[in-house]
Order: sequence, then structure tokens, then C-alpha cells
Amino acid sequence: MRQIAPKILKTCVPVAVYIVIWQLLSMLVGSSLLLPSPKDTVAAAVGILGSSRGWSAIGMTLVRILAGFGLGCVIGIALAVLTAHSKTAKWLLQPLRSLIKTTPITSFALILLVSVISGVVPVVVSMIIVMPMIWQTTEEAIRNRSPQLSEMSQIFLTPWKKLRYVSLPQILPRFFATASTALGFAWKAVITAEILALPRFGIGRQMQDNKIYLETPELFAWTLLVVLFSVLIESTLRYLLRKVGQRYD
Repeated sequence: MRQIAPKILKTCVPVAVYIVIWQLLSMLVGSSLLLPSPKDTVAAAVGILGSSRGWSAIGMTLVRILAGFGLGCVIGIALAVLTAHSKTAKWLLQPLRSLIKTTPITSFALILLVSVISGVVPVVVSMIIVMPMIWQTTEEAIRNRSPQLSEMSQIFLTPWKKLRYVSLPQILPRFFATASTALGFAWKAVITAEILALPRFGIGRQMQDNKIYLETPELFAWTLLVVLFSVLIESTLRYLLRKVGQRYD
């Protein structure tokens, strides 16, 4: 408890300061249409969480995030293995990775809207954003494995044990660190794509509707909920990845 208390204070004190500043600015502006107070925002968030439509939007957005993130990881790992072991593949695919990394999210979303169902666009955009991050980090981790350990494992270990005891412990730490960061980018990509694609259900769709109808407290409430759910899911992912990583220590 003595170790936990300082960590809680270290987090809560800055948050409390920001809330006070937010309240003062809201009082100075004097209009919830321009800047709602923390109280109005929390009340709107409670209303969202108390409605079936709110949970439908949250549920669909979470499904899209996890689907895009999962697909991006799977494809990124496959491409990393390919380009790490084939110079020809790396030569051919390196420009593609650079192109994906430098193209704005909005461009991908607008291009996909021409031929892809609006509800699928956020999934594909999220996958496209996550994939090059996982791809590059995993490829570098594979290439930077210890050659001495690899040579020794070829003599004394079976292929499975070589993967389990030699390769994965060298690759997984960097992969896990990047995966946690990539999940945060997946959140941003999905919300942005939902705002542009306007699927029937989704947090981005609700935020766009709130903006159109000048429902500023609800818009702030959705932003608050996005931050809270993002922190919760990223913390859960880090915990699960840490548990998996302990098996390879």
C-alpha cells in the first residue's frame, strides 16, 4: 500500500488540477455550447452509458478496433518474417511500407469509401495503420537476434525449442512494446474513419452527429469516454502481454 499510494497521488493530483482549470475556463466562457463544464460533461457521459444506443456505438467501435488491430498484427508479423529472411521481398515491399506510413488516415478512409462498406472502412484503416508498425519492429527484432545463440541452438535444439527458448525471448519484448503503442493508434484511426464513413453505429458517428446538432456536452462526453476506454483497454493489453511474456523469460 505504501508503494501504491504515491503512484495514485502522482496521477490524481495533475488530473485534479486540469479539472479545476477546465471548470474555471468554463465559468469564464459562460456557455455550455462553447465549453461545457466538467459536471455537464460527466452528466452527459452518464446519460450515454445509460442508453442502449450509447452501448451499441461503444460495442461496434471496440469490435472494429480489435478486428483492425488483430489483422494488422497478423499481417505485420507475416510480412516481417518474409522481409527478414528474403532480401528480394524486402526490396520489393520496403516502398509499400514507407508509402503506408506517410499517407494520412483521412486519405485511406476516403479512398476506401468509394468501394468498401462504411462499417468495414474503420477496420481496414485501423489494420493499415497498425500493420507497418508491427511489421518494421518485428522485422528489426528478427534481424537483430544474437547470431551466437542462433548457431548454438541449431546444434543442440529442435526447431520448436529454438523458437521457444531462443528466438521468441529476443523478439517478444520489442513486439509487445510496439503492440501497446499500435493499439493507441488503432483507436485514433477507427474513430477518425467512423467520423468520415458514418457507419450506422460507432463512437465517431455519434461525435459527428453531436457536432452537427451542436450538442457540445455530449461531444465532450464521448471524448472523455474514448480516453477512459482507451486507457482501460491498453492497460489490459499490457497486463496480458506481460503475462504472456513471463512464459518466455
